[in-house]
Amino acid sequence: MNLNEFLTRLMNDGVVLLPRQMTVFQEDDERAALVLLNQLYDTDKLEMPYAAPAFEPGAALWAAKFLFYAAQLVLLRNLDETVIAQYLQPFSGEQSAGAVYSADLVLRHLGGLFKLSSGIAPDDPLVVYLKQTAAAWPFSSVGLNIEPSVDTGVIVDHSSLKYAYLDRIIAHHDVARLKSIAEQNTLKEIMGMHQARLWPGFELLALPHDIIL
Repeated sequence: MNLNEFLTRLMNDGVVLLPRQMTVFQEDDERAALVLLNQLYDTDKLEMPYAAPAFEPGAALWAAKFLFYAAQLVLLRNLDETVIAQYLQPFSGEQSAGAVYSADLVLRHLGGLFKLSSGIAPDDPLVVYLKQTAAAWPFSSVGLNIEPSVDTGVIVDHSSLKYAYLDRIIAHHDVARLKSIAEQNTLKEIMGMHQARLWPGFELLALPHDIIL
């Protein structure tokens, strides 16, 4: 299975088949994958609040390749940390609003890999790499109980990302993500009179004290 086929199956069926050896992607395969990712962006942005950030092809393609390789490595547990480091390279570009959203088109499936890797020891190199990536991409890792390792300002400063991010926080009741007064106030505004249904007991929660004014 190549990258384009992987993305097609992931988007259409949510189930993928993976080769039993690490894959090297061809340029024509990556170009076809980018076309598919752009199409996904065009569809997905219609569901975003306000105007979604612009499509960033580099971030989208990096995320697609990362998820493909991460899924392979979850299955091929005989490979050592050297191989893991070779294939799970961090994103080398700027994490702009467009990069955050474009990567999320695929990285939103990262949580599923944690379920697949649930039997692996917490200090296993692969688990460490997956957690580091989840922490570095907080928009895509809400609900995984992983503290962000980067400033979420690029998210909360963009109207579309901010409201989508808070919607995910509500869906997962992820109170640990409410690190600023702005986020907390916007969350209360979103829930309004529906707070008791959307997040029962929210008013009783002890919100983080290390808030940023």
